[in-house]
Amino acid sequence: MSVTALQSWHPGEVAIQRRLGFANAVKHDWARVINLMPTQHQIFFSSNIQFLPLTTIDKDGRPWGSIASGPNGDIGFIQSPSARSLSIHVKSWVGDPLLKTLNELTSKKCSRLAVSERQLTAGLGIEFTTRRRNKLAGFVADAEALGDLEYRVELTVTQALGNCPKYINVRNLVSYPESRAEVLFDKPQLSAQERLPDKVIEFIQSADTVFMASIFKPAPTIAQRYPAHAGMNARSGLPGFVRVRPSDGRTVVIPDYSGNRFVSSLGNIEATGLAGLTVVSFDTGDILYLTGEAKNHVGADALEIMARHASLTTLTVTGYTFVRNALPVRQKQGSSVERSPYDPKVKYLVEEEGAENIASGSAKAHVQEAVRLSPDLAIFKFKISSGSSSPPGMKIQPGQSVVLDFMEWIGPPQYRHMADAAPGSINDDRVRTWTVSSAHEGQDVSWFEITMRKMPGGVVTGALFDLLENSRIDTRNGDTVKFDGSVHAELVGVTGDFILDPSESLDALWVAGGIGVTPFLAMLHALEQRHSTSQGDVWLVLSTREPDLMLKLIFPSLKKIAPKINFSLHVFTSVSNLDSRARMELTNFNIEIHRGRVGSAFWDTVPKTKDVFICGPNAFGTAAESGLQSAGIQPSQIHREGFY
Repeated sequence: MSVTALQSWHPGEVAIQRRLGFANAVKHDWARVINLMPTQHQIFFSSNIQFLPLTTIDKDGRPWGSIASGPNGDIGFIQSPSARSLSIHVKSWVGDPLLKTLNELTSKKCSRLAVSERQLTAGLGIEFTTRRRNKLAGFVADAEALGDLEYRVELTVTQALGNCPKYINVRNLVSYPESRAEVLFDKPQLSAQERLPDKVIEFIQSADTVFMASIFKPAPTIAQRYPAHAGMNARSGLPGFVRVRPSDGRTVVIPDYSGNRFVSSLGNIEATGLAGLTVVSFDTGDILYLTGEAKNHVGADALEIMARHASLTTLTVTGYTFVRNALPVRQKQGSSVERSPYDPKVKYLVEEEGAENIASGSAKAHVQEAVRLSPDLAIFKFKISSGSSSPPGMKIQPGQSVVLDFMEWIGPPQYRHMADAAPGSINDDRVRTWTVSSAHEGQDVSWFEITMRKMPGGVVTGALFDLLENSRIDTRNGDTVKFDGSVHAELVGVTGDFILDPSESLDALWVAGGIGVTPFLAMLHALEQRHSTSQGDVWLVLSTREPDLMLKLIFPSLKKIAPKINFSLHVFTSVSNLDSRARMELTNFNIEIHRGRVGSAFWDTVPKTKDVFICGPNAFGTAAESGLQSAGIQPSQIHREGFY
């Protein structure tokens, strides 16, 4: 019969729970960590997984995350003789940190009573096709060398816990016995000024899954109540969610996402200040092993490191090994990764280049006025104010986007562990990115407009459209609603390279799906402002269920663009009858209305010299890109922009 494995959370866990503000909410949850594996865990480890990330401790007391797997990457390399033991047939490879530990443990008898620090271990089993995962901790009770890089490892399990799976990226993994490990870099000790190689940094910043090893080392006075133990966990997100500080080239930054709030790994780091991080490519089999000094950052401290993220961990690397072609499992060829619906957007470090960041608090965007075009479409005008006496001096190129933080106005979300109906709300930081639909080419921007679609269940768009609903003006008539400026957002920055060519001669194809027309509205406004200075040939292909509405957005600028620009507008729609006013305006232009979707017959008519810009829903953009390439447009000519 199982009993709890702990007497309470250890001091490090309590400390980080308090810093994060939920110590009271989880103060009794330590009892969920039990002292043996339930039968389903035993079956899981022996019948469901192809490899097992294991924490191992080196001679200097540093934790590393190793990868244990069988000879061919197949399921079944683990057996569970009892609820408190695992027997693992390990076929390792050069460079894996577990090898050094096993070489030492096989040279002397392992103790089951006075367990040494080198014996401590922890594992995390993940079934990547289902997101199931289970954790264990314990020690190496015995190790036997079976041959070259091959061992029988006996683990005694002292802690077991079913774990939160919500950020795991679903993959179809298959065995890959052809792997042949090759050590590319091996630096177990870094000097004070050494940086990670560029290849290593690029590898880290392309990852969507990392494994985090940790260790708790108690003071002698509390060791009986809180015994030493290792930890193993995983962190997953969108590719690029883990960053490396450019300033030193060796500090890895791992954002902490909302989870079950046990924060055992962070608790170990809080107490001991050490961690290991293992980065795996399921495409190439490359593995990067890192170890170093770790620190948790919360609140203002975190925000100084990573923009818009108030809880993170840094790992200053003191040793690493990079091994090519090592992992004996791979992503099945032709299969795709299913991203977790809970994944937040990638956040960047304050010191990183990329988005044009504006210092926090230096500029705000106030809602000045709005015009409602339909129940779920409106144009919002924002006025920029600066916290200093000098003007903001911000530039926005036609097609770029603004990043706005509405946290101060809307407030943070309440904690929920899971929210299947709206998974994105779990880590909602109230930061939104929208394409600017007004044009400000060559100007310091003091205001901007966003043509905004109300999102079903959207917190920010819902709140903004509520402003229109609650106004005293009948917004159904398209009248302008003025606001007092009290509703505002912090202006985080300007981003995007999906921009209008600044040259005077244009040869472009713009492809828009629905509200994906917004960057092209800005480009049209810019061509209107350029007037006689631009020339060339521009096609706009618009696929929409709202042709009347979209044409009304387009026509004002279309009437005023430079006379030397030959502009063609192709509207694809299932709507059979256009508004009579739109029909009247159509007579003034060479505009074609097509019934149905854009097909290959149309793409074949596109001149092969054009620079192509596509904006719309992902499926629409992919279909357009595929159709254009089939028609002979080169991939290098195509620029894609998704919805923000």
